[in-house]
Amino acid sequence: MQRLAVRAAVTAVVLLVAAGSAYLLLRPGGSADSVRFALVADSRLSALDLPGEPDGACEENSTVCRSSLRVEKNSKVRKVVVTARGTLPEGVRLAYWGCREGPGAPACTLRQDHDATICVTTTGPADTARQACGKKTARPAADGPGKLTVIFKTKWKIDLFGNFKGSCGNGGVLGKTCEITVKPGKIYYLRAQPTLEGDPYAHPARKPGFSYVYIGYEGCNSGLGHGDSIICAVFGSSGEATVCVSTGDEYEREAARECQAYRRTETR
Repeated sequence: MQRLAVRAAVTAVVLLVAAGSAYLLLRPGGSADSVRFALVADSRLSALDLPGEPDGACEENSTVCRSSLRVEKNSKVRKVVVTARGTLPEGVRLAYWGCREGPGAPACTLRQDHDATICVTTTGPADTARQACGKKTARPAADGPGKLTVIFKTKWKIDLFGNFKGSCGNGGVLGKTCEITVKPGKIYYLRAQPTLEGDPYAHPARKPGFSYVYIGYEGCNSGLGHGDSIICAVFGSSGEATVCVSTGDEYEREAARECQAYRRTETR
């Protein structure tokens, strides 16, 4: 009888240990049965709401926020949705890094089979100019750098400047092109600097001192039909992309229409 009591007590201890081990493996917060998505929101344009549990307070004066989302480990594909608290300006959208869709994508999905880090920003000039996410969680380039070709459909002398190496301008030659080497995962921004002297279409009807050099861009990831007051953002990839530059000069309307062949209807 005493042996049975001892055996029952040992069995109870074994069951308790086994139950405790199962709890440690299955409890929320980390185990071999779950994966962790670490999210970073980095935008100076708008505060962004992240799914999951907050991971520390937002940093002051930078709107950088973090959260942690733990999900069951399996082969399912999960959609990760971040929302802007305010209305984003026209032509500006959210951009995700670290997702299956690739760097700078407008949406984000992940397989729930490994830990991952996702960074979210916007395509607005305030964010693209400082590459909020571009260098943090971009995927490595398997095929090396890509190429951005800029076509100038104008006789006005225009130079582009931005966060790229080398020079890019047309020297006043209609149809001239330049090539910019781009890296996957990095956001490049282009801004035009026109030369207002030397009107290539000098005509008596022109009003003295009036500028006809309104710059337009087509082919930007940040929107369509940009004006010169807007930064043209291009998402670097290992492939090829084209941006077409034109003006609002009445004598270049036909050339400007040729740029529409490179228009992006969606900001992606």
